[in-house]
Amino acid sequence: MVYLKKLVAQGFKSFGKKTEINFDKGINVIVGPNGAGKSNISDALCFALGRLSVKSMRAAKSHNLIFMGSKYVKPAGEASVEVVFDNTDRLFGIEKDEISLKRIIRRNGQGIYKINDETKTRTEIIEMLAQAGIDPYGFNIILQGQIQSIVRMHTEDRRKIIEEVAGISIYELRKEKSLKELEKTDEKLKEISAVLRERTAYLKNLERERTQAARFKELEENIRKVKASILSKRLEEKQREFNAMLKSVNEKNAQKEKLKEGSLKLQGEIDLLSNKIAQMNKKIREASGLEQETLRNDIANLRAELEVLKVRKENYENRKNETLRRINEIEKSIPDFEKEIGELKKKSPLMAEKAEELKKKKYELEQIGEERKKLLANKNELNSLREFVKDKEKQISRISGESESALKQLEESSQELAYKDEKECEKAIAYFRKIMESAKNETENIRSKELESEKLISVLWSEIERSEKIKKDVEEIDTCPLCQSKITESHKEHVQEEADSKITSSREKIDELSKELERFGREKAKLMQSIENSENESSNTRMELSKHRLINERKNQIRRIVEEERLLREELKSLEERKRNLEIKSDDLSNIEEKYESKIREIEEISSRREEDIDTTILFKSRGLEEMHGTIKILNRNINELDISINEISESQEKKTTSLERKEGQEDELNERFKKMFEEIDKMQKEVQEKNLSLSEVQSDIRQFEDQINYLRIGQARTDAEKETLHIDLGAYSGVEILKLSMNVLEERMAKTEQTLREIGSVNMRALEVYEDIKKEYDAVQEKSNLLMKEKEDITKIIEEIDRKKSRTFIRTFNAINELFTRNFSRLSAKGTANLEIENNEDIFQGGVDIAIKMAKGKYFDVTSLSGGEQTLVALSLLFAIQEHKPYHFYIFDEIDAALDKRNSERLAGLLNQYMKSGQYVVITHNDAIIMDSDVLYGVSMHDGITKILSIDLSKNANTQEAQAAAQAAAQVESALDAPQEVQVSPEQNPFRDAS
Repeated sequence: MVYLKKLVAQGFKSFGKKTEINFDKGINVIVGPNGAGKSNISDALCFALGRLSVKSMRAAKSHNLIFMGSKYVKPAGEASVEVVFDNTDRLFGIEKDEISLKRIIRRNGQGIYKINDETKTRTEIIEMLAQAGIDPYGFNIILQGQIQSIVRMHTEDRRKIIEEVAGISIYELRKEKSLKELEKTDEKLKEISAVLRERTAYLKNLERERTQAARFKELEENIRKVKASILSKRLEEKQREFNAMLKSVNEKNAQKEKLKEGSLKLQGEIDLLSNKIAQMNKKIREASGLEQETLRNDIANLRAELEVLKVRKENYENRKNETLRRINEIEKSIPDFEKEIGELKKKSPLMAEKAEELKKKKYELEQIGEERKKLLANKNELNSLREFVKDKEKQISRISGESESALKQLEESSQELAYKDEKECEKAIAYFRKIMESAKNETENIRSKELESEKLISVLWSEIERSEKIKKDVEEIDTCPLCQSKITESHKEHVQEEADSKITSSREKIDELSKELERFGREKAKLMQSIENSENESSNTRMELSKHRLINERKNQIRRIVEEERLLREELKSLEERKRNLEIKSDDLSNIEEKYESKIREIEEISSRREEDIDTTILFKSRGLEEMHGTIKILNRNINELDISINEISESQEKKTTSLERKEGQEDELNERFKKMFEEIDKMQKEVQEKNLSLSEVQSDIRQFEDQINYLRIGQARTDAEKETLHIDLGAYSGVEILKLSMNVLEERMAKTEQTLREIGSVNMRALEVYEDIKKEYDAVQEKSNLLMKEKEDITKIIEEIDRKKSRTFIRTFNAINELFTRNFSRLSAKGTANLEIENNEDIFQGGVDIAIKMAKGKYFDVTSLSGGEQTLVALSLLFAIQEHKPYHFYIFDEIDAALDKRNSERLAGLLNQYMKSGQYVVITHNDAIIMDSDVLYGVSMHDGITKILSIDLSKNANTQEAQAAAQAAAQVESALDAPQEVQVSPEQNPFRDAS
C-alpha cells in the first residue's frame, strides 16, 4: 500500500530551516498551540503534491509561501518541499521502493518539479500521482476550515463529489471529448456546406465553360485534320507530278539513247557510201582527169551543202515553231501565276518595294540584252566559216557560258550558305527541333505550376471571403448558437482578430503566389521567344537545305556539261586555227552572257528573298513566275538566234545555188562521157544526202530531247522543293488523322468550321484543365461531408451510451454512499436521521444532491440552519461514508473537530478510530481522545519565528501507563505552549525528542 514516509520542508512558510518529518503507516497526530505552524504541514503536503491555488494554502501570492525571515534568521531565497512515498507495491510505475517528489518555488516566480531528483513537469507529476490514485484536490485532504464547506457547498458541487467518487469522470472525459469532436464535426460540416454551396455554382459555370471549350477544341482539331488532309492531298499531287516528270525523263532518256544508236549507225552507212563515191571518183579522175573530178566534187559538195542547209533550215524552223509553241503555253500559264501571286502580294507590305527593285533589275537586264543582240549581229562576219564549224562553236560557247555561269552561281550560293553540306543542315534542324521540344516541355511544366498556383489563390480567396463573413456575422449576433450563452465584446474582438489574422496571412500568400505567376509568365515569354527563334532558324536551315540540294543538282548538271564540252573540244581540235579568229567576239559574247545570267540571278535572288510575312508558297510561286519569264526571254533569244541562222542559211543557199547551177552546166558537158558512172555516183550521193538528212533529223531530235529533259529536270527540282515545303508543313500535324475526302469537300468543310469558330468567339480553354481537378475536389468535399454526417451520428450515439452508463454508475454509487451516510450520522447524532436526495430525478445531471435532516415527528431541517457543530457532524458523516465506499491511501485532516464539543468530539474519536485502522492518517487536532489513540505524536512549537517539531512513537507503549502519561504530558505541553506562563515538565515525564 502506498503511504507517506517522510516530509522535508525548507524555506516554506514558517519552516525557515530544513525540517524533516517521518510519518508512520498508522495514525499520525500533530498537536501544538495556535500559530505554531501546524497547518503549514498540511499546506506543505498540498504544495508538494502540485496544488496551484495559493489561496487554498492560505497565501495571497506565491512568493508569500517563501519564508519571510525573522529577527535572527534571514529570509529564504526559495521554498522547497519534498515528500517521500513508499512504492513497494509499484503503483507509481517506477521500479524503486521509494518515490521522492520535490517542488521548489523561487521569488521570481520560477517553479521546479522533481521526481527522484530528476527535473520534470507538473503534468508528469500529476500523471504519476494519478497512476497511483492520488489527487492533490482529493477529499482525503481536508484543510483547516474546509470541513463545513461540504455542507454549505452548492448541491451541484455535492453531486460532482459523488460523480468523482463513482469514478464517472472517465465518462465525463469521454463525453467532453465526444462533445468537442461533435462541435468540431458541426463546425466542419458548416464549413464544408458553405464550400459545397460555393463550389456547386462555380462547378456548374465551369462545366458550361468546359463544354464550350471542348467544342472549341474539337473544332480546332477538325481544322487541324482538314489542314493536314489538304496538305496531304497537295503533297500527293506534287508526288504524282514528280513521278510523272521522272517517268517522262526516263522515257525521253531511253528514246535519246535509241536515237544516238541510230545516229551512229547512219554515220557508219554515210562513211561507207562516201568511201565508195571516193573510189569511183578516183576512177573517173584517172580516166577524165583532175578537172572533171574537181568539178564533180564541187557539185557534190554544193549539193550536199545545199541539202544540209535545207535540212538545217527546216530544223531551225521546226525548232523556232516549237519554241513559239512553248512560249505560247508559258504565256498562257503566266496570268494564273500572276493572279495567285497578286493575291498573295496583297498580304505583304514589302512587295511594293520588292516589285520596284525587280523592275529596275529587269530594265538593266533589257539593256544588257540589247548589247547582247548587237554582239549576236556581229556573228554575221563569220559567214566565211562552214556552217558545221559555226554550229559546233556556238555549242561550245553555250556550254562554256553555262558552265561558267553555273560555277559562279555555285560559288555565290555557297558563300551565302551558313552550312557546308546537307548533313550539317540536317543536324542543325534536329538540334533546333530538340531545343523547341525542350522549351515546349518546360512551357508545359510552367503551365502546370501556374495551374496549381491559381488553384491555391482561388482557395485563399475563398478563405478570405469566409473570414470576412465571420467578421460580419459576429457583429450581428449577441448569443452563441451552440451554447446559447451571451457573446461578450472581448470574444467578438478575439474572433475578429483571428479572422483578420487569417485574412492578412491569406493576402500575403496571394501576393507571393501572384509574384510567382508573374515570374512564370516571364519565364514562359522567354521560352516562347526561344521557340520562335528556333522555328525561324529551323525554317532558314530548311531553306538552306533546299539550296544545298539545288546546288548538288547543278553540280551534276555542270559535270554533264563539262563532259559534253570535253567531247566537243576533242572534235574541234582540227579547227583551233580558225577558232582563234572567233574567240575575241566569243569572249565579248561570253562576258555579256555572264552579265545577263548574273542579272537573272539577281532577279531570282530578289524574287526568292524571304520576308517574315511571305511564306513558302509566295517564294515558290514567285520563283516559278520568274522562271517562266526567264524561260520566255531565253526562248526569245533562241528565236532571234534561229532567225539569224535561218537568214544566214538563206543567203548561203542563194550563193551555193548560183554556184551549183554554174557547176552543173560544166558538169553536163562531162556527163555524156561518164553518164553511167555519174548516175551511180549520183544515186549514192542522193543516198548519202538522204542519210545526212536523216542524221540531221536524228541529231535535231536528240537536241530536242535534251532540251525537254533539261526543262523536265528544272520542273522536277521545283516540284521537289514544293514537296519538301509541304512535307515540312505537314510535319507540324504529326499524328493527326488524314481524312479520305476530295479537295472540294475539304475546303468546304474548312470554311464551315472556321465560320463556326468565329461564331463561338473567345472561350476559357483553361476550363478543360481545371474542371477535372475541381470536380475531384468537389467530390472529395462531398464525400467528406457524408463521412462527417456519419461521424456526427456515431458521436451522438456514443454520447447517449456514455450518459446511460454514467447514470447507472452514479445511481449505484449514490445509493451506497447514502446508506453509509445515514448510518454514520445515526452514530454521531441521536437527534434524527440524515440522507441524501437527488434534486432532479428526471435528469440527474441537471440538478444537484441535497442533504435532508429529519428530526422527530416528521420535521425536516435545512442543513444551513444547523449549528457549526451539527454541520461538522453531517460533513464528517458524509466524508467517512465516501471514505468507506472508496478508501484512499492516506488522509490529511486539519482540525476537522474544531467546532465540536467534548461529547461530540469523543463520538468523532470513536468513529475516526474505527476508520483509521485501514489506512494512514495525518491529523491536526486539539482533541485529547484522538491524541490518546494516535500511533505517533508530533508537537509543534514556534521559536524566533521558525516552526520546530518534536515527535514520540506511542505505538510501542500503546497500553501502558507511560503512553497515557506521554499523552497527558503532550496535552500539558500544548497547554503550556499556548499559555504565557512557564510549565515545568520533569525529564522523566518528557517523552519528546527533537525531530528537526
